[in-house]
Amino acid sequence: MDTIIETTRGTVKVIRFNKPQKKNAIDGDMYLRVTKILNTAASDDEVSMVVLTGTGDFYSSGNDYSVSRPEGAWLQILGDFIKAFITFPKLLIAIVNGPAIGIAATTLALCDMVFASENAYFYTPFSKLQITAEGGSTLTFPRLIGQRKAAEMLLFNHKMTAKEGLESGFINRVYKPEELQSKAWEKIQEILKSFNKMIPMSTKCIRDGVWNSDLPVSSLVKGDIVHIKAGDVIPADIRIIESKGVVLCCGDLTALGRVAGLAARLQPEPSPLAREIRRFMRYMSIWALSLGVIIATASIILGYPFIQTTIFVIGMIVANIPEGLQPTITASLTLTAQRMVKKNCLVKNLEAIEALGAVTTICSDKTGTLTKNKMCVRHIWIWDRKYSVADPDFESTLQVNQALKAIKICGALCSTAVILPNGDIQGDASETAILNFLCAYDDPVTASVHLNKRLSRYVVVIKGAPECILSRCTAVVMENGNVNITNEVKKAADNATEDLANTGERVLAFADLILDPKEFPMSFDFDTEEINFPLEGLRLIGIIGLKDPPRDEVRQAIERVRAAGIRVMMVTGDHPATARAVAIEVGIATTAACHVITGNDLRNMTSDLLYLTLEKHHEIVFARTSPTQKLQIVEACQRQGSVVAVTGDGVNDAPALRRADIGISMGITGSQVSKQTADIILMDDNFATIVLGIEEGRKIFDNLKKSVCYILISNVPEVLPVFMFILFSIPLPLDLGTDMWPAVSLSYEKAEADVMERPPRHGDPLVSARMLRLVYGHLGLIEFAAGMYAYFTVMAEHGFYPADLFGIRERWDNEAVNDVRDSLGQEWTYAERKELERACQATYFIAVVITQMMNGVICKTRFNSIRDVGMKNHVLNIGLLFELVLAYGLCYLPGINNFFCTYPLRLQWLFLAIPFSALLLAFGEFRKYCIRKKLFGGWYNEMTFY
Repeated sequence: MDTIIETTRGTVKVIRFNKPQKKNAIDGDMYLRVTKILNTAASDDEVSMVVLTGTGDFYSSGNDYSVSRPEGAWLQILGDFIKAFITFPKLLIAIVNGPAIGIAATTLALCDMVFASENAYFYTPFSKLQITAEGGSTLTFPRLIGQRKAAEMLLFNHKMTAKEGLESGFINRVYKPEELQSKAWEKIQEILKSFNKMIPMSTKCIRDGVWNSDLPVSSLVKGDIVHIKAGDVIPADIRIIESKGVVLCCGDLTALGRVAGLAARLQPEPSPLAREIRRFMRYMSIWALSLGVIIATASIILGYPFIQTTIFVIGMIVANIPEGLQPTITASLTLTAQRMVKKNCLVKNLEAIEALGAVTTICSDKTGTLTKNKMCVRHIWIWDRKYSVADPDFESTLQVNQALKAIKICGALCSTAVILPNGDIQGDASETAILNFLCAYDDPVTASVHLNKRLSRYVVVIKGAPECILSRCTAVVMENGNVNITNEVKKAADNATEDLANTGERVLAFADLILDPKEFPMSFDFDTEEINFPLEGLRLIGIIGLKDPPRDEVRQAIERVRAAGIRVMMVTGDHPATARAVAIEVGIATTAACHVITGNDLRNMTSDLLYLTLEKHHEIVFARTSPTQKLQIVEACQRQGSVVAVTGDGVNDAPALRRADIGISMGITGSQVSKQTADIILMDDNFATIVLGIEEGRKIFDNLKKSVCYILISNVPEVLPVFMFILFSIPLPLDLGTDMWPAVSLSYEKAEADVMERPPRHGDPLVSARMLRLVYGHLGLIEFAAGMYAYFTVMAEHGFYPADLFGIRERWDNEAVNDVRDSLGQEWTYAERKELERACQATYFIAVVITQMMNGVICKTRFNSIRDVGMKNHVLNIGLLFELVLAYGLCYLPGINNFFCTYPLRLQWLFLAIPFSALLLAFGEFRKYCIRKKLFGGWYNEMTFY
């Protein structure tokens, strides 16, 4: 039977094949039904796709096609069946969990996507793609799958497995049998979601008295009347009048359009990593070109031909290009993004991960980010008395106190939360907390209905910030009646508000007003836009304090952030005292004297005054602020030179999220606009996840430094031999460069112990003078010395002592000279000299590889000892081993060594660089020990700690 699944895009027709009782059990009725469904779905605008699925196999072997059918009827049935597949204009997907034989295999090739289980196979037992019906007449199918690689497999009695189908393109995805249905439908849901993005929005509209049932939203103009119902997307800024909306603003002029326009105009600054890479490549280009100029000048002065000089210059420039940098950056960011997804952090912009490591200021929301977003009522204040909900006598007090009953009714009526049929409450955190509290003692909906019927009059109920509500009240409800409000009452209410706020509770005041039935009869038409009922002269009922407890892990996370030198500022819409109390509780503020700036203060501040305030006060809490004021805060922080991360969840947060160096949206409470604008989405809305991102970002930058240092070290033995060759006229030593894998694998290193104890890297470049001193003045020179020692040793073993090699290059490279004498008086022909040169170059190359491997081990850490870290980076271990094997292969494999002009080395030559490797390790450990202990007055810290 076929079923229909409703989606936001339309409907999905599902053709479900039941498991046949025997082979060839699918007769003509099945084909007729499928044909009818496809033809109907093709003309149904509501249908998005058709999915072929089932509980058993797809059987149609072609032996029983004439069962209970007149002669030749099968040709018509099958012809219509195949035609329906060929002409179907929409998406056609098949889910195959068993064998698909005969026509079934052929029709699967006509589907847009095929998902199959691992045990599925496909088989067409025809010598040709044709079917013979009774009476000898035939139906020859076109080459339906002629353009697929699977065609020959299906046509010539080959049972194609699911794996073969995947490789040939016949199948799109293969899953385990137990996962097939769930995984396939997950993919189908993703496809449906992508459809939603392609649907042009339309609305029902009346214009000039004419009804338009499908008008594109882009065609709306001011004055149109649109019809909307629950669940519709609001197409423009409208004013609701009797379930109809009059269009006031369209497109960019709407509230959302203005926010989107502001976000679009704000161009985010380049990330710290992008700036560092640009700076590094600029300096490397200048350095490489400078060396090229030096080489060209020296070559021309020494009389080298123009072509050879050009080759020298190109070789010098290429040798200085860090070819491993790009794959290292890509690997680091990609691996970190994968790890962050597992920690509930979705990274949309890869560079944002590294930028988090450089962040100096975090502007964080309170609700849901620092707190659990699980409000609960803690205290209730009624004239001159505070009640604790946790008090055992609270319930009995509630039953006899008229003021408490009044606040219960007001809280129930003045709420946007709803109680679902299953008893759950749906609404924001504060509204849900109030209804949860009321439901614990009575049914709030029942109470409100009885009240309205009994009094036959309207009641205005209102709740909000105490300072706003109190100014509208002229009376206050007491335990046994109402009294006029006095300055004493106002002062008591203010003190109660401050008292509750100081404990970190969110404070809401409640008031009501019973309207005169003569002035406001039951037939009165209330207008909430142009308010035609009083909002003054209210009766103050009481104040409720709601507590949103901080997340358990937030305080420790903020302590880690503060230890890392990062400033955390809380931006909230809550009461200033509440904001201060929560800031103290979670560790953002260390004392009650932290500076609190309200939204009104911000509106009255100039940009310079805000800048000076941020400079003067380190611990700042922004309270009673609007989302749009976040942009003002972000820009002020950036003026200080700070790298700013901002959290946000609303539509109005989009400009601040875009302007910030790192925009962080909430995955649970965040709007679609904020998620689209942000660089990172916190899937659990948890501040502690940001701290994990900061640690990962710092680790990325550390590992990039290690990779760059490793790459630059290898440049030294590549560049200096060229200078030796040109300036001293010795035969050219050679380094082929096999260090790409180890350079990339350093991105897999774990964070060092002090990564969250350092201050933010303000002014700490990717490549610093300290790194260059270490590379070119220490490690690179030792590596070059190892290579030259091996080179001169092999030369000396064959009679050419080092002193006699200087100035010999001209005669050495001359093919006409076959009597070059060595230090022992032996004569060497040109061919013998070149063979010796290859051996020396290969020895130099192996020596450089061995010492470069040791430098890879040294570069694993910048601060810690290698004994503390160990060799746990298996990617690096395999990379170093691969580098060594590759080097040996280049020297010993016949054909390859001739191509690269290397040479099979004697056994003792392989160990010439071992003493230099030991020296590198000892020097590296000694240098890091001095850095940790700050020995010699911190000389190594200042000179080589990059």
